[in-house]
Amino acid sequence: MNFLAHCTLAADASATWDVPANQHNGLLAGAIIADFSKGRVNPQWPQSLQAGIRLHRRIDAVSNQHAAILKSCARYPKQLRRFAPIFVDILADYHLSHNWNSYSKHDLFGFAQRCYAAVAYYQDYLPEHGRRFAAYMQDSNLLARYHEWPTIEQAIASSLRRLQRPDLTATAVAASSEITGQSVDDFHEFYADFRQQLVHWSNLMEAA
Repeated sequence: MNFLAHCTLAADASATWDVPANQHNGLLAGAIIADFSKGRVNPQWPQSLQAGIRLHRRIDAVSNQHAAILKSCARYPKQLRRFAPIFVDILADYHLSHNWNSYSKHDLFGFAQRCYAAVAYYQDYLPEHGRRFAAYMQDSNLLARYHEWPTIEQAIASSLRRLQRPDLTATAVAASSEITGQSVDDFHEFYADFRQQLVHWSNLMEAA
Protein backbone atom coordinates (compact mmCIF):
# COMPACT_ATOMS: atom_id res chain seq x y z
CA MET A 1 0.00 0.00 0.00
CA ASN A 2 1.02 3.58 -0.58
CA PHE A 3 0.50 6.58 1.71
CA LEU A 4 -3.18 7.35 1.07
CA ALA A 5 -4.27 3.71 1.33
CA HIS A 6 -2.28 3.20 4.54
CA CYS A 7 -3.83 6.31 6.10
CA THR A 8 -7.35 5.34 5.06
CA LEU A 9 -6.95 1.86 6.48
CA ALA A 10 -5.61 3.39 9.71
CA ALA A 11 -8.74 5.54 9.92
CA ASP A 12 -10.88 2.46 9.30
CA ALA A 13 -8.98 0.65 12.05
CA SER A 14 -9.77 3.46 14.50
CA ALA A 15 -13.48 2.90 13.88
CA THR A 16 -13.31 -0.89 13.72
CA TRP A 17 -11.33 -1.16 16.94
CA ASP A 18 -13.39 1.55 18.67
CA VAL A 19 -10.23 3.51 19.44
CA PRO A 20 -10.74 6.60 21.66
CA ALA A 21 -10.81 9.83 19.65
CA ASN A 22 -7.65 11.13 21.30
CA GLN A 23 -5.69 8.20 19.81
CA HIS A 24 -6.88 8.50 16.20
CA ASN A 25 -4.04 10.84 15.28
CA GLY A 26 -1.45 8.36 16.49
CA LEU A 27 -2.79 5.68 14.16
CA LEU A 28 -2.88 8.13 11.24
CA ALA A 29 0.62 9.41 11.90
CA GLY A 30 1.97 5.89 12.31
CA ALA A 31 0.65 4.99 8.88
CA ILE A 32 3.16 7.45 7.40
CA ILE A 33 5.93 7.45 10.01
CA ALA A 34 6.27 3.67 9.57
CA ASP A 35 8.03 4.27 6.25
CA PHE A 36 10.76 6.15 8.11
CA SER A 37 10.98 3.87 11.16
CA LYS A 38 13.02 0.71 10.90
CA GLY A 39 13.61 -2.13 13.33
CA ARG A 40 11.74 -2.78 16.56
CA VAL A 41 9.02 -0.29 17.39
CA ASN A 42 10.18 1.87 20.28
CA PRO A 43 8.13 0.80 23.33
CA GLN A 44 8.55 4.31 24.80
CA TRP A 45 6.59 5.89 21.96
CA PRO A 46 2.86 6.69 22.39
CA GLN A 47 0.81 3.51 22.20
CA SER A 48 -1.40 4.72 19.33
CA LEU A 49 1.67 5.69 17.28
CA GLN A 50 3.18 2.27 17.91
CA ALA A 51 -0.10 0.68 16.79
CA GLY A 52 -0.14 2.76 13.62
CA ILE A 53 3.36 1.61 12.74
CA ARG A 54 2.55 -2.02 13.51
CA LEU A 55 -0.61 -1.82 11.40
CA HIS A 56 1.38 -0.41 8.48
CA ARG A 57 3.85 -3.28 8.77
CA ARG A 58 1.09 -5.90 9.06
CA ILE A 59 -0.57 -4.59 5.90
CA ASP A 60 2.75 -4.64 4.05
CA ALA A 61 3.44 -8.19 5.18
CA VAL A 62 0.04 -9.41 4.03
CA SER A 63 0.16 -7.48 0.77
CA ASN A 64 3.44 -9.10 -0.23
CA GLN A 65 1.64 -12.43 -0.59
CA HIS A 66 -1.88 -11.34 -1.52
CA ALA A 67 -3.16 -13.13 -4.63
CA ALA A 68 -4.79 -10.03 -6.13
CA ILE A 69 -1.61 -7.98 -5.71
CA LEU A 70 0.46 -10.75 -7.26
CA LYS A 71 -2.04 -10.75 -10.13
CA SER A 72 -1.46 -7.03 -10.67
CA CYS A 73 2.31 -7.52 -10.52
CA ALA A 74 2.08 -10.21 -13.18
CA ARG A 75 0.45 -7.72 -15.54
CA TYR A 76 3.79 -5.89 -15.85
CA PRO A 77 6.38 -6.96 -18.44
CA LYS A 78 9.11 -9.24 -17.14
CA GLN A 79 11.77 -6.54 -17.07
CA LEU A 80 9.69 -4.64 -14.50
CA ARG A 81 8.47 -7.53 -12.33
CA ARG A 82 11.18 -6.98 -9.72
CA PHE A 83 9.80 -3.51 -9.04
CA ALA A 84 6.16 -4.23 -9.82
CA PRO A 85 5.02 -4.39 -6.14
CA ILE A 86 6.10 -0.75 -5.75
CA PHE A 87 4.14 0.31 -8.82
CA VAL A 88 1.07 -1.62 -7.67
CA ASP A 89 1.27 0.16 -4.30
CA ILE A 90 1.30 3.51 -6.07
CA LEU A 91 -1.59 2.53 -8.34
CA ALA A 92 -3.57 1.58 -5.23
CA ASP A 93 -3.68 5.25 -4.24
CA TYR A 94 -4.74 6.16 -7.78
CA HIS A 95 -7.62 3.68 -7.70
CA LEU A 96 -8.57 4.59 -4.14
CA SER A 97 -8.75 8.27 -5.07
CA HIS A 98 -10.96 7.55 -8.06
CA ASN A 99 -13.26 5.38 -5.93
CA TRP A 100 -13.00 7.43 -2.76
CA ASN A 101 -16.73 7.65 -1.99
CA SER A 102 -16.97 3.86 -2.07
CA TYR A 103 -14.46 3.51 0.75
CA SER A 104 -14.73 6.61 2.89
CA LYS A 105 -17.45 8.88 4.22
CA HIS A 106 -14.95 11.71 4.63
CA ASP A 107 -14.16 14.44 2.13
CA LEU A 108 -10.79 13.57 0.57
CA PHE A 109 -9.34 17.07 0.93
CA GLY A 110 -10.41 17.28 4.56
CA PHE A 111 -9.07 13.79 5.28
CA ALA A 112 -5.71 14.71 3.78
CA GLN A 113 -5.52 17.75 6.05
CA ARG A 114 -6.21 15.53 9.08
CA CYS A 115 -3.34 13.27 8.07
CA TYR A 116 -0.90 16.16 7.68
CA ALA A 117 -1.93 17.54 11.08
CA ALA A 118 -1.44 14.12 12.69
CA VAL A 119 2.07 13.74 11.27
CA ALA A 120 2.94 17.29 12.29
CA TYR A 121 1.84 16.54 15.86
CA TYR A 122 4.17 13.52 15.98
CA GLN A 123 6.97 14.97 13.86
CA ASP A 124 9.49 14.63 16.69
CA TYR A 125 9.38 10.87 16.05
CA LEU A 126 10.53 11.35 12.46
CA PRO A 127 14.17 11.45 11.32
CA GLU A 128 15.22 14.60 9.48
CA HIS A 129 14.60 13.20 6.00
CA GLY A 130 11.16 12.08 7.16
CA ARG A 131 10.35 15.59 8.34
CA ARG A 132 11.40 16.98 4.97
CA PHE A 133 9.11 14.53 3.22
CA ALA A 134 6.22 15.31 5.57
CA ALA A 135 6.65 19.02 4.82
CA TYR A 136 6.68 18.30 1.08
CA MET A 137 3.61 16.09 1.43
CA GLN A 138 1.67 18.87 3.11
CA ASP A 139 2.95 21.70 0.93
CA SER A 140 2.07 19.82 -2.26
CA ASN A 141 -1.15 18.36 -0.79
CA LEU A 142 0.09 15.01 -2.06
CA LEU A 143 -2.55 12.82 -0.42
CA ALA A 144 -5.36 14.66 -2.21
CA ARG A 145 -3.68 14.49 -5.62
CA TYR A 146 -3.27 10.78 -6.32
CA HIS A 147 -6.24 10.89 -8.70
CA GLU A 148 -4.04 12.99 -11.02
CA TRP A 149 -1.95 10.85 -13.34
CA PRO A 150 1.09 13.21 -13.22
CA THR A 151 1.25 12.51 -9.47
CA ILE A 152 1.47 8.80 -10.22
CA GLU A 153 4.19 9.39 -12.79
CA GLN A 154 6.14 11.45 -10.28
CA ALA A 155 5.79 8.77 -7.59
CA ILE A 156 7.04 6.07 -9.96
CA ALA A 157 9.96 8.25 -11.05
CA SER A 158 10.90 9.04 -7.44
CA SER A 159 10.81 5.36 -6.48
CA LEU A 160 13.07 4.38 -9.36
CA ARG A 161 15.51 7.20 -8.58
CA ARG A 162 15.81 5.87 -5.02
CA LEU A 163 16.45 2.40 -6.47
CA GLN A 164 19.05 3.87 -8.85
CA ARG A 165 17.05 2.73 -11.88
CA PRO A 166 15.79 5.98 -13.40
CA ASP A 167 16.36 4.43 -16.84
CA LEU A 168 13.20 2.36 -16.29
CA THR A 169 10.93 5.33 -15.61
CA ALA A 170 9.42 5.78 -19.06
CA THR A 171 8.79 2.05 -19.45
CA ALA A 172 7.29 1.74 -15.96
CA VAL A 173 4.99 4.74 -16.42
CA ALA A 174 3.77 3.42 -19.77
CA ALA A 175 3.19 -0.08 -18.38
CA SER A 176 1.35 1.28 -15.34
CA SER A 177 -0.90 3.36 -17.56
CA GLU A 178 -1.61 0.37 -19.76
CA ILE A 179 -2.76 -1.89 -16.90
CA THR A 180 -4.90 0.61 -14.99
CA GLY A 181 -8.11 -0.67 -16.57
CA GLN A 182 -7.38 -4.22 -15.40
CA SER A 183 -5.64 -3.45 -12.12
CA VAL A 184 -8.64 -1.56 -10.75
CA ASP A 185 -10.44 -4.89 -10.31
CA ASP A 186 -7.39 -6.28 -8.51
CA PHE A 187 -7.42 -3.20 -6.27
CA HIS A 188 -11.06 -3.62 -5.27
CA GLU A 189 -10.35 -7.25 -4.41
CA PHE A 190 -7.30 -6.74 -2.20
CA TYR A 191 -8.38 -3.47 -0.61
CA ALA A 192 -11.75 -4.87 0.44
CA ASP A 193 -9.95 -7.89 1.88
CA PHE A 194 -7.63 -5.70 3.97
CA ARG A 195 -10.61 -3.77 5.33
CA GLN A 196 -12.27 -7.02 6.34
CA GLN A 197 -9.13 -8.27 8.05
CA LEU A 198 -8.84 -5.20 10.26
CA VAL A 199 -11.26 -6.70 12.78
CA HIS A 200 -8.76 -9.50 13.41
CA TRP A 201 -5.84 -7.13 14.03
CA SER A 202 -7.15 -5.20 17.02
CA ASN A 203 -4.38 -6.70 19.17
CA LEU A 204 -2.01 -4.30 17.40
CA MET A 205 -3.31 -1.62 19.76
CA GLU A 206 -1.89 -3.51 22.72
CA ALA A 207 1.51 -2.54 24.05
CA ALA A 208 4.29 -4.78 22.76
